[in-house]
Amino acid sequence: MVPVPDVGDITPALRSPRTTRGPRTSAGTHRPPAPPTSVRERPTPEAPDASDLSDTAVALPYVVLSCGMSIDGYLDNPTPQRLLLSNDDDFDRVDAERAASDAILVGAATIRHDDPRLLVRSAARRAERVARGLPASPTKVTLTRRADLDPDARFFAADDAEKLVYCASPALEAARHRVGDRATVVDAGHPCDLRGVWTDLAARGVGRLMVEGGGAVHTQVLAADLADELQLVVAPFFVGSSRATRFVGDAAFPFNEQRRARLAEVRQIGDVVLLRYALSPRFEDPTVTA
Repeated sequence: MVPVPDVGDITPALRSPRTTRGPRTSAGTHRPPAPPTSVRERPTPEAPDASDLSDTAVALPYVVLSCGMSIDGYLDNPTPQRLLLSNDDDFDRVDAERAASDAILVGAATIRHDDPRLLVRSAARRAERVARGLPASPTKVTLTRRADLDPDARFFAADDAEKLVYCASPALEAARHRVGDRATVVDAGHPCDLRGVWTDLAARGVGRLMVEGGGAVHTQVLAADLADELQLVVAPFFVGSSRATRFVGDAAFPFNEQRRARLAEVRQIGDVVLLRYALSPRFEDPTVTA
């Protein structure tokens, strides 16, 4: 697998775990038992053991990849200024997707470059979540290999969203020192196993996971075949610079000329277009186990 910057050297597991369903979450999926304190270490008897995925019965989260790109496939431009790849109506659609999720994940590089808040913006949607006994915004999740995290970033702001940092073992203590009590830092092993991270999130009650980037994270998730749905928005302009970040980097993707992804929906939203791809059987039936 081609190395990517600061996402924990994530690699897919070689074997798929047996799966089961627990109580329903806010997203209508099923909640597994309590989480382990580490993706790799052996937890208490009542919690699933993510260190032995072949013997673990757990329902992985339903994973939605959400991305906006230029016509020529870039996520940003080579300038420090953030590139807006969508419009107000599509931002509202993304906000609704956030409100329907149990957690939102971005890579550490996205936190450094874009400083996102990752909160539900609509007051009505926040109120609806609170009325259902949920936090106003979903859990925030990031992945890091080097613990190069700014504790003053908006990701770590004192809001009501739980925050999880999955960190490669060699940088674990540095990450805990850096973020302090602003987030829960989880040992993701070395190298990290992306399926193990998904398993740990499921054990923490995450039934629906929204992955918002950046390019390194999208590359890893797609190459590991651990996404159920891709929501790809194409903006009506070109970036035209190879110094910018592409939607994905080099990898051996499961969808190729021989195995084509199914285009489930094409929707015009003002001057952008939304392409929805079904990447697993759970797109049609979320109760199907991963």
